[in-house]
Amino acid sequence: AAGLTLNYGHNPLIVRAQSADGTAQTTAIVAHQLITHVDLAGSFLDRVLITASLPVIFLERGTPVGGIAPQDGVAVGDPRFGLSVRLFGQPYGSPVSLSLGASVWIPLRLATDSLPAQSGDRSVRVLPKLALGGLASRLLWSVTAGFYYRPQALLGNSTFAEDGRRMGSELQFGAALAYADRERRFAIGPEALLSTVVTGGKPFGPDYTSLELLLGAHYNIKNLIQTSLAVGTGILREPGTPDFRLLFRLAYAPIGKIVHDRDSDGVPDERDLCPDTPKGPEPDPERLGCPIYDRDRDGVH
Repeated sequence: AAGLTLNYGHNPLIVRAQSADGTAQTTAIVAHQLITHVDLAGSFLDRVLITASLPVIFLERGTPVGGIAPQDGVAVGDPRFGLSVRLFGQPYGSPVSLSLGASVWIPLRLATDSLPAQSGDRSVRVLPKLALGGLASRLLWSVTAGFYYRPQALLGNSTFAEDGRRMGSELQFGAALAYADRERRFAIGPEALLSTVVTGGKPFGPDYTSLELLLGAHYNIKNLIQTSLAVGTGILREPGTPDFRLLFRLAYAPIGKIVHDRDSDGVPDERDLCPDTPKGPEPDPERLGCPIYDRDRDGVH
């Protein structure tokens, strides 16, 4: 698969301060942000998934405060590479499956100083993740848990209070439910992502915890082109969590034809002359998908 994801975030980075007269003042350092993610994915051996993604920041608008300013012009972010291994089950073909994977971000700013500071880090980031999910009837579900390792950092300068601007490694938890129709190639449902800083911050505390809720719809055109649209909001917010998010994805993602095999004997129902009876260790050479009922082969079944 290969595709593009447009990611718009409203107010992903704001600062709140109290003025001299005691009134609260909110400034959006980044009020509007548009990022395009270019990604590739390939599966091998029916068990291994390899992914690659490159973010490109196309637009940021806001008000500079405390040494932080919105990005001016187009900038490339840190590329991400991922590997996932399916341990058992099929995520889209069995009620329960389990996969183990990890993502690694490569810091481009180590190679060049021409990139803006907010486009990426100077250190490698790693996210190992465990994913449990499956398809039961037409209910598609998943839960994930991961540890996002990144070095501690402070946003901006001493203009801000230190509490709330310190970033570090995070615990991340995700959950999703969807109504899925494989034959009509569409799915729709909600998903949630909860993350909280565990190094350099206050786990599950204000300004160190993010909770985003999304409603997404997915449709594959002619088994070739994947389209997705999602809208969501940040319920709990840390730096980088928008109050509104809009996602649109377009990708070349061919999917195989769905093969029905009720008796699980390896012969598709459309060609199986005995679709509810396995062909067994002694299949009938004259009746595809059927066992030999005349075991002594004396002509009497």
